[in-house]
Amino acid sequence: MGIEQTNQLILLILNSVLMALLAAVLLGGTWLRQNTLFNRLSQVRSHYHRLTNPTDTFQPPEVHALKKTREYKKQLTYQYHWSRIGLLALHIAVMFFGVSVLVLTLRSHIAFDSLISSALCLFMLGVACLLIGTGCLLIDLAYGNSCGDSLGHTFAQVIQQLVQQRSMQKATQKAMQKVRRHSP
Repeated sequence: MGIEQTNQLILLILNSVLMALLAAVLLGGTWLRQNTLFNRLSQVRSHYHRLTNPTDTFQPPEVHALKKTREYKKQLTYQYHWSRIGLLALHIAVMFFGVSVLVLTLRSHIAFDSLISSALCLFMLGVACLLIGTGCLLIDLAYGNSCGDSLGHTFAQVIQQLVQQRSMQKATQKAMQKVRRHSP
């Protein structure tokens, strides 16, 4: 194998490794998201069960609370479904990238040129699965954001609170500086 072929093989291996790392990071985030959705869904299901089966038989269930809980449960189920599909697609992407790296590594030891074609096909399948998984995750986040309950919405609230705290600190510092300037 010549220097140029070796260089190209190294670049192909590097591309597969980087894409595998990207898919693994997205997989970890999707897994955390799915666990959060599962915990929330369990809480909502138990709350819905308490509303539909009250311990006090003389008190009818609250219709508004029951309807709101049912809608929230439906929303979380929808989000959990898309998160699960995305998680599966990202798992498959990581496997395709890993096998692609193994095939390229095998090519560096065995002079069989069709291994490179196989590795590129595996790489393209991995990219397709990565895009599908990312799309499913974005659908999950967008649906949660449209209903006012998502990770992005919570993140925006945290950033807003930090900005408000920072502006309050600056205003307090300016006021203290004015007081120090005017005091003898």
